[in-house]
Amino acid sequence: MSGLRFRLLLLVVVVCTPLVVVTLETAWQSRRRQVTNWRQRSQRILELADREEGKLLGETRQLLLAVAESSPVRSGNLRSCDKYLGELFASYPRYANFGVLDTNGEVLASALPLAAPVNLTERGFFRRTLQTQAFAISDFQAHAATGKGKATVDFGCPVFDHDGRVQAVVFAALDFSWFNRFSSELPSQLLKASTWTEIDQSGMILVRYPTPEQWIGRPLPERELLNAVFNEPTGLVEAPDSNGVVNVYAFNSRPSQLGAGSVLGILGIPKQVLFAEADRVLARNLSWLGLAVGLALVFGWLGSNLLILRPLDSLVRSTARLARGDFTARTGLPHGHDELGRLTYTFDVMAQTLEQRELERKRASGKLQALSHKLVEVQEAERRYIARELHDEIGQSLTVAEMNLQAALRSPRTTPINARLKDSIEAIERVLEQVKNLSLNLRPSMLDDLGLEPALRWYTQRQAALSGLEAKFAADPLENRMDPVIETECFRVAQEALTNVVRHAQARSVAVELTKRNGDLHLRVRDDGVGFDVAALREQAVRGASLGLLSMEERAALAGGGLEFHSAPGQGTEVRAWFPLKWRLPRA
Repeated sequence: MSGLRFRLLLLVVVVCTPLVVVTLETAWQSRRRQVTNWRQRSQRILELADREEGKLLGETRQLLLAVAESSPVRSGNLRSCDKYLGELFASYPRYANFGVLDTNGEVLASALPLAAPVNLTERGFFRRTLQTQAFAISDFQAHAATGKGKATVDFGCPVFDHDGRVQAVVFAALDFSWFNRFSSELPSQLLKASTWTEIDQSGMILVRYPTPEQWIGRPLPERELLNAVFNEPTGLVEAPDSNGVVNVYAFNSRPSQLGAGSVLGILGIPKQVLFAEADRVLARNLSWLGLAVGLALVFGWLGSNLLILRPLDSLVRSTARLARGDFTARTGLPHGHDELGRLTYTFDVMAQTLEQRELERKRASGKLQALSHKLVEVQEAERRYIARELHDEIGQSLTVAEMNLQAALRSPRTTPINARLKDSIEAIERVLEQVKNLSLNLRPSMLDDLGLEPALRWYTQRQAALSGLEAKFAADPLENRMDPVIETECFRVAQEALTNVVRHAQARSVAVELTKRNGDLHLRVRDDGVGFDVAALREQAVRGASLGLLSMEERAALAGGGLEFHSAPGQGTEVRAWFPLKWRLPRA
């Protein structure tokens, strides 16, 4: 049964396989959602940065326009201008410096004191302001506009004289630490251990969260990431960070006036952190699934043994017993309505049927042996009867006739021989009568010449006359002669029944009926004798003590019919036999 148990457990595993697939598919879908959410989060942060930048540019433009129109700047009073710019610097801490340049790029006034004269002629914002005579922005620079070499982005705005000519340029230097201006909103957008980085087209870091002071103004160190973000304007990539930890980076680009063309925003997070929740759920689901599969295997092992293998083992043992010829083998299992219950029921019914057939075979074999023994006895009895008749009756009569004829031959011619011839004739007549009776007892010629009904009527009357019984015979008319086999077997059954009445019944009367009913020929022999116990007589017949009963049953069965006995002590006996109505076929 180990092979079947293995198949059952394998079936449990196969049934659980879709659950594993669904669990893994769910985890994969969860990871995809995490990636999608991460990309969307990156886009939201980038949009927030874009809005903040636009707001800053607008505020800075309005501020510089106001400074350009202020009295201290327009008057050209450097002392008043320094004081005004210092107050302005104190009011706007996001800016690294405010100042005024002449048309040659020399710093005329500054909110921060300068250790030496500074010329900003080469600065982009200065050239663009003079060229456009409008608000202008420089690229990212690390220079001395602040007097401290801070990394800044500079803004410029022209100062016009009364004739509309540019007489000076006011500027504001935006400290790059401003790029972390929305750091108060970032924690709500970022996950633990995640980073937000903005770089320009050269790969220079403009914004970094957290720890901006360590990164701003430096080139992005992750070369693999840098190659990926410069190949596509937007996307997702896995790459190791500067510490070798694999991160998932979602990046997008946006146009910016603070850099050359556009700014790239990169949202990074360690892969293990990004998928931590999905992995935790997967581990939990796999743990529960493993527990469920383990329990299923345990219960499958125990349940298969209790509900399937044990009954099947009992069935196999019973089958082996049946194969060895033990027809008493039964499963001993309840006959339920399930498949196994129906199987055990079918087996038990089959075994019971085989046992019944074996008993019937044994009884039939016993009957056959008894009939064979009876046949031998009957043959010997017939031989003895014929021999006795030939010796005692026919032999004596023929001897008398022979002696009379020899005496007649030896007598003188003058001696009268009429008396001797008369005795001889009487002896010969007795021989003829005895031969006739012997022939009739063996098989009445009337059965072959006239058929069943006349032969049976004659035999009934003859037996009644010989035994002193009162006999009645009744028969339905038969249109044609019956099949010879049917006639013979029906006659022999009636002959045996009448013989039993004469020998054993102690009856005063007997009735014989021959009727047609439902396509069968029915024979009934009824007497008013002492009767007998049918069951006891049948047991004696099986043991060979009384074989007339078996002989009649076999004759009826061989002819395709059947036979019944109805009797009880003191209530007479009735023998009922039936045979199929088969008519004699016409001779060709």
